[in-house]
Amino acid sequence: MDGFINFLKPAGMTSHDAVTAMRRILRMKKIGHTGTLDPMACGVLSVCVGSATRAAEYLESDSKAYRCELILGRITDTGDIWGETVGGDPEAAEKITEEQVREVLASMVGPQDQYPPKYSAIRINGRRLYEYARNGEEVEIEPRRIEVYELNPLHIFEEPGRIMFDVSCSKGTYVRTICTDIGEKLGCGATMSFLVRTASGSFRLDESVTMEEMLAVITEAEGIPGEEILSVRHDEPLKADMSRFIRPADSMLTHFGSVTLDEAEHKKYVNGGKVAMRNAEITRQNSMEPGSRHSDVFLVYGPEGFAGTAKLNIENRVFTADKVFVR
Repeated sequence: MDGFINFLKPAGMTSHDAVTAMRRILRMKKIGHTGTLDPMACGVLSVCVGSATRAAEYLESDSKAYRCELILGRITDTGDIWGETVGGDPEAAEKITEEQVREVLASMVGPQDQYPPKYSAIRINGRRLYEYARNGEEVEIEPRRIEVYELNPLHIFEEPGRIMFDVSCSKGTYVRTICTDIGEKLGCGATMSFLVRTASGSFRLDESVTMEEMLAVITEAEGIPGEEILSVRHDEPLKADMSRFIRPADSMLTHFGSVTLDEAEHKKYVNGGKVAMRNAEITRQNSMEPGSRHSDVFLVYGPEGFAGTAKLNIENRVFTADKVFVR
């Protein structure tokens, strides 16, 4: 099994736990994910299976989209309601108008430097930020360049002090920090109370699959209860057909160009050799912004289909193998 799973991670599960569960369900070790989702958040988590783990870096830079709710008048150490309250001004929050909220939300759009939360998985000097925070240790946190592409309010004060909005943003953006910054601009403090990732690159929430759906297929094929599938290691081959849940790797990389090679050039490619442009049929150009990361990547197809990726050196007019999925 090779490809990507558009997994609907439930709230209360870490991204690491989601990978562990997938390894139990699919009975294979070579599984990973392409973008951590906070434990208390739910939504789209891109899971890589088999050889597709080699393509994980291609999806890690994908833009993300979320639906979020925040509460005004409260500040927590984690940036969400599951943390300890450390500040906020509820009285000031009661005086905030809808017009002020809309003005601040509009100001959040665009490129900006963002400080990650103290409780996050970013590594500094080999340790996670949350490890420093839990031990009460101070560490210098550098801002990271991110971009908020859109931020659209859905409900403002439908419930007192609560704001719900949709946001699309670049890789590495912390929505908890967006909430914190909104509260700071409004002068009353704010903390995130709900988060669902609605999209990650070309993965969409309405096309995601739940763990329960996957477990049900195995239970029907093998008669093993879902709880046992997750709690007991099974070494025998999987009888259930799980292909319905797995998307081919190349189907998720359509922003890359594509080339087709004949048998001789394909053999050269899978052995790590270079392929001259004149010996490759370019069937689609790379649609990414010129000069951006991965703007030189092409999907490679041989006599038996998708074989991997290659990078185009336009000056030397050659394709060099990047990630070969078949041998």
